Amino acid sequence: MKNVIKSDVHRFSSLAKTSFPGYFKRLIPTAALCFTLAAGLLTGCLEPGIQQTVYKETSDTAASVFSGNDIGGTELPFGVTLQIDPSVLVPCELERVVDGDTIIVHDPDNNRLRVRLTGINAPESALEDESKNTEEGRDASKFLKELLADVKTVYLEYDEGRYDQYERTLAYVWIDTGSTYIMVNEVMLATGHANPVYIKPNLRYADTFRLYEND
Repeated sequence: MKNVIKSDVHRFSSLAKTSFPGYFKRLIPTAALCFTLAAGLLTGCLEPGIQQTVYKETSDTAASVFSGNDIGGTELPFGVTLQIDPSVLVPCELERVVDGDTIIVHDPDNNRLRVRLTGINAPESALEDESKNTEEGRDASKFLKELLADVKTVYLEYDEGRYDQYERTLAYVWIDTGSTYIMVNEVMLATGHANPVYIKPNLRYADTFRLYEND
């Protein structure tokens, strides 16, 4: 780039000596330099190492929950670690949270699904027999409701077994934070609102879930 600038200045200076009075002669090198610098900025010749950063936009984020966390950097919200290729996920409209490990969604065919979060178990909070519900269960349910309060779409990942004995849909539930996808099942474990359970054949993330076992 320096060679380009020197060449342009020399060319315009030579022209000034033969065609312009002294006053304009002094202005030509400066004008040529400014012209060359402007052209360099427009074409991207200057500082070629600088790249434009494109941020992913989404209207279905959990931004209110994740504000203050280093999303998309070296650290994920709540200390979770799992990541996913979004192409394998099934987007579903979230209807409501039932308790700390169960949600209601509508799939792309508008089927209403009662989804049990695979691989975790939260304390009870929504049983008809109130005596069997626990304060820990109510806390887990409250946390999940707050986590998904601003989320319109959740994304399901299925394992080998699709349904449990109660005909509930079994799935790993992912949400889009705006920068990446994180798994709700793992968030519930990482925050201490649920414990891992291992029921064959759905053991895809068993090794990761074991890291959250209570001592």
